[in-house]
Amino acid sequence: MKQKIDPIELEELALEIIDMLGVALHFAGVKDENIPTAIDAYLEEIDTIDDELPYGQKEMIALIEQLKIKKSFLFQ
Repeated sequence: MKQKIDPIELEELALEIIDMLGVALHFAGVKDENIPTAIDAYLEEIDTIDDELPYGQKEMIALIEQLKIKKSFLFQ
């Protein structure tokens, strides 16, 4: 039986994921003041990925590496 997720819980999970992305970008070298911009850039970049392709940790790391090249000004 599939359990329904409360919309408020779903929103809280989404906010936690965005926070974790900010932390990942911090440890990838994004300047603290640029984290919101880097999150937006990451989300824009993720929209360009084919939905049919697998997307996991390796792909996330590759996407952050792409940001380091495309948006190097965000990084220290």
